[in-house]
Amino acid sequence: MKCVEKKTVLWALLFIFFLPAHAQYVDRNKTTLYVGMALPRTNLSEYAEQGVNVGIRQVIPLRRFFSLMVSAEMFRNRFTPTLHAAEQQQGFTYTDMGEIYNVPVFAHLNFGLRMDRHSNFRLWTEGAMGVNFRFVTSERGTFDQTLASESGPLHYKGTFATDYDAPKTTLATQWGIGFTLFRRYSIGYVRYNLGRSKLTGETKISDLQAVNDDGSMTPVGRTTLTDPVEFNMGKLRSRYHVVRFGLTF
Repeated sequence: MKCVEKKTVLWALLFIFFLPAHAQYVDRNKTTLYVGMALPRTNLSEYAEQGVNVGIRQVIPLRRFFSLMVSAEMFRNRFTPTLHAAEQQQGFTYTDMGEIYNVPVFAHLNFGLRMDRHSNFRLWTEGAMGVNFRFVTSERGTFDQTLASESGPLHYKGTFATDYDAPKTTLATQWGIGFTLFRRYSIGYVRYNLGRSKLTGETKISDLQAVNDDGSMTPVGRTTLTDPVEFNMGKLRSRYHVVRFGLTF
């Protein structure tokens, strides 16, 4: 039984590799620019809103219907407002909300097929592997919190800055399907797995003031409120659904 299965797989591979000439499509050395809607998946959707995916790729023909492609892409997603909803209810106001940037570099193996030599409609599927670099921008804002003291309620006011750790590097993969019209316009659906790594950083408070209800100031002195606070938001898995539109030159 195993021998029969191996022969079946071998014949299938030979059939794909030596498809009849009328079903072949010759890729050329061309550059494609594309843009798409990036929908976060898994726990990334808990942190990030729908974003954008842009990229550029170069086609390197290997055989009549196989091509090697190299690409560089970028994903941009803003933090979802609900991520900081609890803090905002406690008097924190964000002037700069964080953004997540994923920058993967891929090597693709693309299989393209057209059923008629004179047809301008082409089906394609591809898989890719590469390296992803994740960046998270800093967040800035102000706060106004009321805390109890011996002399009565005090309004602690100031500014804060949240900085995330240095860029993370992870293994990235993707696969996609789609079609091309007139060898220039393409539409496809692509799934990305850009790796998993911790999301950590620290928050610093500055310009701290203690204000009484009557508007008078109280000396702040030494307080733990001004010490940097480190945090660990756990491992962030960067996965996406992308509907992508491309233009080839």
